[in-house]
Amino acid sequence: MASAKKVKKTTAKKASAKAGERQKPGPKKQPINLAPAIQQRERKAALGRVSQDEAKTLILNTAIAMLRERPVSDVSSREIAHESGLNHSYIARYFGSNHEMLFCVVEIMTEHLKKYRDNGDVAALVKDPDANLRFKLMEYLLAEGFPPERFAVLAIEQRVNTEAFFAESFKLDKRAARVYRAKIGMLFLLADEKMLAASAIDKSTRTDIINLVLHELGDAKKNAEKLGWQ
Repeated sequence: MASAKKVKKTTAKKASAKAGERQKPGPKKQPINLAPAIQQRERKAALGRVSQDEAKTLILNTAIAMLRERPVSDVSSREIAHESGLNHSYIARYFGSNHEMLFCVVEIMTEHLKKYRDNGDVAALVKDPDANLRFKLMEYLLAEGFPPERFAVLAIEQRVNTEAFFAESFKLDKRAARVYRAKIGMLFLLADEKMLAASAIDKSTRTDIINLVLHELGDAKKNAEKLGWQ
């Protein structure tokens, strides 16, 4: 009889222990952070009320920021739209295509770089990363089949203004001004890292080439006279 009571008591303790284990609270679940999703939703809701001009500016500014950090081919229109907080369809709606949007970036860069011509700082122009980015965008678009004549309007205006700058700044005749303008323009071919590697030119040599060409500008008139261009 005593033995039976002992067995019952032991069984009851085990049952109580198991019940306690079942009732013991497990580890607390981490609360889900809804803030980013809420912020994204609010951001999109706010952006949904922007005008067409504001949306285009937002997209272009986002594209420029991303292109300054990554190769052109690695930046998709979907990523640009996502980072802008806008629907991907906005790019097609407001620009027609991704290529047209990138062409608008080229136009912005062209306008931005005019400041160097206006203040006569050729060295700063050549060394400005946006000048290299502009060239890379043009190179990419042309490789993608973008019509070269679309760049012609920009090129003609740029050529006329830049040649006038060289003629006035270095006292050059038309022919010499045209050649030096083209020579400075060719420096941007060195912006392509793949072309540098294929030509066995390292970055330090590229810097030396740029500095040499800029140094030669100081003797532009003398060199033009020796060549019979003046």
